[in-house]
Amino acid sequence: MKTPPNETPLNPGIARSTAAAAPAPVRVHWMVRMNWRNRSLFSAVLVPVFAVHLREVHADTATWVLMLVQLLLFPQLVYGYASRQRDSVRQRRAELGVMHLEALLFALWSALLGFPLWPSFILFAAMCLNFVVFMGWHGLWRLVLVLAAGVLLGAALVHPLRWQPDTSLLVTGMCMAVFTAFLISFARDGYLRALGLHQSRSQARRQLEEISLLQARLREAALRDPLTGLYNRRHLSDTLPGALARCARQGTPLTLVMIDIDHFKQINDRHGHAAGDAMLQALAQLLQTQVREGDMACRVGGEEFLLVLENAALRPAWERAQALCQAFEALAVVHDGARLQATVSCGLASCPEDGTDADTLLRSADRALYAAKAGGRNQLRAASAVA
Repeated sequence: MKTPPNETPLNPGIARSTAAAAPAPVRVHWMVRMNWRNRSLFSAVLVPVFAVHLREVHADTATWVLMLVQLLLFPQLVYGYASRQRDSVRQRRAELGVMHLEALLFALWSALLGFPLWPSFILFAAMCLNFVVFMGWHGLWRLVLVLAAGVLLGAALVHPLRWQPDTSLLVTGMCMAVFTAFLISFARDGYLRALGLHQSRSQARRQLEEISLLQARLREAALRDPLTGLYNRRHLSDTLPGALARCARQGTPLTLVMIDIDHFKQINDRHGHAAGDAMLQALAQLLQTQVREGDMACRVGGEEFLLVLENAALRPAWERAQALCQAFEALAVVHDGARLQATVSCGLASCPEDGTDADTLLRSADRALYAAKAGGRNQLRAASAVA
């Protein structure tokens, strides 16, 4: 089937790929935008100054035309040239070239007009500001070379060069006003850029603080059991060796209390896993009320929990574990109208009697827990008493 005249075959795939391949518009470099604005305003206010001076020196028509082209048309032409460059690096490079050309032309103007003092001064000062701001101190040397080239070009075009530095009081006053306005505009740009930089840094600092807080929360969450809020096995593995090393240096005891809910599977089977979760949370809350500063409560898996009691020998640890067993036995968990109660068995292992490294001490506490459950549950056993 032929395509009718003046119609294009519809191919969505090609249309999408063409749209995707279309280059994104290039944002004009801030330096190009700022200099275009300052150059346009500064040149516009220079028009009446040069107009008055040219009228006083009886300049010819060609000089008037060149002055208007320089001050009104030149800023727009060079902005179009710089802004059309393909990327920001080329735009900045083009703008630096424009600054050199502008300085050359202003030096040429000054030479052709006989170096009028105030007009020449404000042009030189404006160029100094631009070159130092965008190129640093070495920009002054470039400016001197460009101005010298402009004067030499003027000498080649008009020989000999005139020396007419005097200007009327009107031109002098207008130059002062123009230069003041230029300085204010330049200072405003500097203030706005400094303010923007300060705001950007403040925002970046706030974002960094938020990210750091979020990272801390994520690290903490990674070390916590999501159901009970207690520390998990990973945190236990990271911290227990350090706690044992600290106790060894200080010569203080450390006791592990391994805790397991008796007949926990029956709770899940009879009342559902939600009831089992409620029982686990109740034990976790009880453990959190029992731990002292320096102690650590962990959920190591399933219905098993662990207390790490620093600076606690076997006898005081036994008394605390016994009180915990009694408190949990008296605790009633109400879930979906059902009143649930359970008991716990505990196995205790102390450092250095039952082991000096984390793995040995955990195995000793686990062996004592197994003995407590095998002996009838709802009781405590110490690893040192287990054959």
